[in-house]
Amino acid sequence: MAIIFDMFRGLKDRFSHWDRKNVFDHKNDQPRQRSFRNKLNFTSQVRKYRPLRWLFILIGWFLLLMVIYSLGVMYLEPEAYPTWTSAIWQSWQTFTTVGYGDNAPSSPLGKWLTIILSTIGIAIVGALFSAAFDYKIFLGELKQAGFMNNPFKDGYVIFNAPDTHLLLNFICELRDVEPEAKICIVDNRMDKLPKSLSILDNIHFIRGNTLSKATYEQAHLKENKIVLVFPQETAVAGSDGSTKTTVDLISKFVTEKTRIIHILVNPSNKWMFDNVRSTSISEGFELLALIQECQDQYSAQIIEDLLMNTRGANPKTVVPKHILGWTWGQFVSNALKVSHRTGELCTPLALVKNGETYTCPKLEESIDKDTLISIITYNDFNWQNFERDLAKSFARTKTLFGNEG
Repeated sequence: MAIIFDMFRGLKDRFSHWDRKNVFDHKNDQPRQRSFRNKLNFTSQVRKYRPLRWLFILIGWFLLLMVIYSLGVMYLEPEAYPTWTSAIWQSWQTFTTVGYGDNAPSSPLGKWLTIILSTIGIAIVGALFSAAFDYKIFLGELKQAGFMNNPFKDGYVIFNAPDTHLLLNFICELRDVEPEAKICIVDNRMDKLPKSLSILDNIHFIRGNTLSKATYEQAHLKENKIVLVFPQETAVAGSDGSTKTTVDLISKFVTEKTRIIHILVNPSNKWMFDNVRSTSISEGFELLALIQECQDQYSAQIIEDLLMNTRGANPKTVVPKHILGWTWGQFVSNALKVSHRTGELCTPLALVKNGETYTCPKLEESIDKDTLISIITYNDFNWQNFERDLAKSFARTKTLFGNEG
């Protein structure tokens, strides 16, 4: 039996050796960036990997031996094995060493056939399980090294991941609202995900060059809802140029439903993103918070609480339908009344018109068709019901603006 195992181990080394050096560096066991990732479709390359070929070869041999053995016992002992079902049952329990012995071969030729083919079959079954285990390990190494396609849909894709601490905080805050949020990290500066990230559920890693078409195809951007682009180098204004290039390339692979958000290092570089379908967020946000706190105590803490999902109410942008034509003053006064009457907490915050935000807008500012309203409320707030209550309240009563409501 040991000789048989050694024989199949040698075959495995010859036919299933998957040329590890093509994917990993032997010296430090780190993944290499190979040209096939940039030139060929990744899925077609996986089909060529030797572990999978070896697994299918063993499955083929196993099935072939079962057929040969079944035909042999049906021919040599037709009375004991009159049907395919009984013959296949005998071959299976023999090759898997279950050996129920309910109908063992009795003729000399049947016994010799069983001795020879069962010895080979048992070795193949052992090699088959070993090959399956090897292939599972191989896929795990590919995934850890960032060579697998993004499996997620309706999730988040992050380009140029920030430091681990910031990324963990981001995931924590996000999953406070979306516990099952799926996140794919695309970065060519990491060899693999840090352990603190890899142990989390629904986290995927792609090691890809932002100038490679294959990277964007692997990320499956069209199937996800938000793409975040961080600068390649923090606090370096020149990174805004590479961010602009990445945003432009992302735009080629997304639909209108996909949101793109990028971090801007230098506010003076905002002109680069004119007419680009991406939302800018200043990297120096914490500096602005410090300045504001110096001018007004507690203001930075209040803003931080508003932005953190784990600290109560947050800003929420809603689309008005039943209150179109109202002024901002009418909305504020009626929102306070309906909140008091229904117990639905809602504090008006700002207006959004044509992508521009207006905090503390003028009372006579109108709420038009293309206007969005930003309010402060909790995650379970139902805007549709609240807006219907607003319309009903406005129809029944007069507001502080006299006959205008």
